[in-house]
Amino acid sequence: MQIARPVVALSLGLILLGSGCTRILEGLRSHAPPEGTESALRLSPGPFEVESRDLHLVDESRPTMANADFEGAPSRALEVTLWAPGTATSPLPLVVYSHGFTGSRTEMLYLLEHLASHGYAVAALDFPLTNGDAPGGPNFADLWNQPGDVRFVIDSLLAEPAEQASFAIDAERIGLAGLSYGGLTTTLLAYHPTEGEARAKGAVSIAGPAQMFTEAFFAAGGPPFLMIAGTEDALVPHGLNAASLPARSPGAALLSIDRGTHLGFVEFARRWLRFSHHPDAMACEGIRRQMDQADTPNEENPFEPLGGPEMGIDFASWELPCRSASEFAKAMRPQRQQAITSLAVRAFFDSLFAEDSATREGAARYLSAGMPTELSDARFARHPVGGGVPAR
Repeated sequence: MQIARPVVALSLGLILLGSGCTRILEGLRSHAPPEGTESALRLSPGPFEVESRDLHLVDESRPTMANADFEGAPSRALEVTLWAPGTATSPLPLVVYSHGFTGSRTEMLYLLEHLASHGYAVAALDFPLTNGDAPGGPNFADLWNQPGDVRFVIDSLLAEPAEQASFAIDAERIGLAGLSYGGLTTTLLAYHPTEGEARAKGAVSIAGPAQMFTEAFFAAGGPPFLMIAGTEDALVPHGLNAASLPARSPGAALLSIDRGTHLGFVEFARRWLRFSHHPDAMACEGIRRQMDQADTPNEENPFEPLGGPEMGIDFASWELPCRSASEFAKAMRPQRQQAITSLAVRAFFDSLFAEDSATREGAARYLSAGMPTELSDARFARHPVGGGVPAR
């Protein structure tokens, strides 16, 4: 019996489609650590149901500068979301998250909810002039105001009346984290001599610019500090910003993610960019355009309020992003990158904030040795004298 050509073609097409779907499904599953490993166990959701609530906080003591057609304001309004376990019988450690330029407080929702499911209170805020919906458009010159915004959020949460809060915050266990521009904000909070946050007992910069900070900036010390960076980051190049950080700061550690990118850390990348050759390609020129067009009070150096070489800050050496994504190798899947990020951030904070010493020590060992052993695309480094996590 002769089979009609359209039927043959349809059958062949279905076979190829099925094969392609199988490869796609395998690719989607490949982000997960191998079953039975410590990494797989640690990546599982925690024992707590996560609840969230939104807060509208207003700092009346500091103004919001004028920005393009926005006339400015005498105060700084901060939209905050707080994620926490639904039930908490003892005071919780607090992690305050800072978003990237043009980002928002939910840009790394996967990480914030993961931490909350494991017993953390997590607060994330939208900065007045660098979030994606900022009046007048995002303006990178407002960076120097952002450490004060984070401090105000911490102050407000610690002062919240007990009858309004469903849990208590442990003032001795406060951590900071941020992505990109928020990572830069976090670094300032950890180390800056006047903008630093002394209550912070640990800080994580995820793909944060660090090229401008010299050894002198870190000389006075700060809390345990972890940088997480992708080796194929086109916006904040790994070689310029992250690779030398452990040598510049005795208190810092670095987790490098092989083939990790800048946008690969962001929540939406796992849905919309998961098959992209390099996610950063869509962002580079847009970011450069916004930074070039920003209405800044000091075009020559909008970061002048942060200080200069006398504080170990050399913005003259900072290169505006970004290099062409075509110069970089094919990126890892965002799902994989985000899994590694969740594992590293929680292990870092567990090594500092877990209630018992065995858990703290186990988390420190996992971050420095267990994760790099189980996950070949995660590499850990720290200063020879030790840094980033407590010594084993």
